[in-house]
Amino acid sequence: MKKHLTLILLLYTLSNLSAQNYNMNTPEGYGAETTGGGNAKPVIVANYDELLAKIKSANPEVILISGTIIIPSGKPIQQIVLNKSIIGLPGAKLVNENQSNPGAGILYLKTGSNNVIIRNLIFVGPGSYDIDGQDNLTADCTNLWVDHCEFQDGQDGNFDNKGKADNITISWCKFTYLKVPKSGGSGGADDHSFSNLIGSGKNDFPADGHYSITFKNCYWAKGCKQRMPRGRNAEIHILNCYYNTSESGTLAIGLGGGAKNSTCYAEGTDFAKVEKVFKEYISTDGGTVGIAFENCRKGTSNFGTSVNKPSYKYTSIPLGKVEEYVANKSCGAGATLQVSSTGAISTSCKNKG
Repeated sequence: MKKHLTLILLLYTLSNLSAQNYNMNTPEGYGAETTGGGNAKPVIVANYDELLAKIKSANPEVILISGTIIIPSGKPIQQIVLNKSIIGLPGAKLVNENQSNPGAGILYLKTGSNNVIIRNLIFVGPGSYDIDGQDNLTADCTNLWVDHCEFQDGQDGNFDNKGKADNITISWCKFTYLKVPKSGGSGGADDHSFSNLIGSGKNDFPADGHYSITFKNCYWAKGCKQRMPRGRNAEIHILNCYYNTSESGTLAIGLGGGAKNSTCYAEGTDFAKVEKVFKEYISTDGGTVGIAFENCRKGTSNFGTSVNKPSYKYTSIPLGKVEEYVANKSCGAGATLQVSSTGAISTSCKNKG
């Protein structure tokens, strides 16, 4: 009877952990201090002008996006964004399929941005084209939580962090390329399906010298080629993520030391289908790098300087459940949350232990 009771308690604990993991009330990881718009009264926006006005507001805002908002060519939203929660109602999309430069890009949180939450949105770009253009989302923002978003077909990248960006959690996000890449760009890459860059150069870093970023329960899916992520001057935690890119010649994690050196701690992550898990870029970026793999499927050997496990508190799911949970089309990574017109976020998903 005692053993039976212990098993029931264990199953309940795993179920409760996974439930909290899927729909977090607050972020875990390096972006844990992010509160966004807080308790501001939610407001629904349904077009570009309404969205831009609310993002530019000096007040804390909880902005609910309804339907599909088309970003006009050459007019991505580029603002200093402060104390905002930007949340998609079911099916909400931000779309810019213009492939020129300038022309592409959706949202750029400019230098000085702070305390921003972005949840449950689908970002749709024009497809990769190596002309040093714009990303679907570019963040130069401190205290940022991006959760349950899907990033499709960024021109230069899906979601990059650079400049003074720091203290960031990216959770339950899906990155993918669905359009055929355009070749012949000025940058020299015929397939620039490079998803997530951290630091634009070896001398690019935030105030404390390291981009502290947690990737939790994220999914690099069809079409992703490289930069999953690629970091310089970075302090990265990759937790319970899933890689299944369906491409040839793929590279998951790239690290260059830069001016301040880089580390990555990969934990409970499933590198199911990616040709190369890790590459160091010391020869081009300088500095030193260190990467450690703990309980990862198809991980590689630790490399470089020793890396400590992050000291913050966080929940996790068993490695054997990562594919089942993260790749689930209705209850996994991507814009899969239920959001009401009052801003209440809920889920009926059963992927709990």
